[in-house]
Amino acid sequence: MKRKIIKIDKELCNVLSDNLKRCILFKDIKYEDLSNFLNMSNYTIKKYPEGNVVVIEGSECEELGILLEGLLEVQTLYPSGKLLTFSQLKPAEIFGEAIIFSKMNKFPATIGAIRDSKIMFLKKEDLINCLTNCHRFMENFLELLSNKLLILNKKVKMLSLENIRKKIENFLMEEYKKQESNIVEVSLSRKEMAEHMGIQRPSLSRELIKMREEGIIEFNREVIIIKDMAALSKL
Repeated sequence: MKRKIIKIDKELCNVLSDNLKRCILFKDIKYEDLSNFLNMSNYTIKKYPEGNVVVIEGSECEELGILLEGLLEVQTLYPSGKLLTFSQLKPAEIFGEAIIFSKMNKFPATIGAIRDSKIMFLKKEDLINCLTNCHRFMENFLELLSNKLLILNKKVKMLSLENIRKKIENFLMEEYKKQESNIVEVSLSRKEMAEHMGIQRPSLSRELIKMREEGIIEFNREVIIIKDMAALSKL
């Protein structure tokens, strides 16, 4: 299916300015400066219906993408058939920033739309212009790269854990620290949780049931309650 390219006009530029203020790249940048950037940039906006592929693993990264609407999923499929989900991207989040300036500028994973999505693409030349002329933009870009590096380190840690229970414990402890509660709200489905951990869904379900039988946790679809923090920490 062909991607729809939206024609840029002044009204759309104003709407984009409002949307992009939520994006880390444009944090603390004045509205007037952002509007000027949009007017001078050679950017495009494309629509992707649910189920469509945005970028294919191995394709060259020539633009930086900013999700304006919808939901994207970053995945890689191994020859064995194992599917690993790296992350989901929500509106105002970005992809391509870590490789657009690399000599090895090929996407390491496939990105697909799991909801109808609208994406803004910025040319490499426009990024260079912003990084050169706007100190605040450069700081925001470096912050973005640092955040992505931390996320990648957490993912590597998760994948390096030796068994399913260790992966579950790591996930729960991360969420416990983030939410500051032993009642962990889970926004992911069991399928998404399993893909996040790099394991099969049935294996995840079996281990969760075992942990419930041992009195370590209790759970339903929306939450996982940590009942025995000491036991969980020792896993």
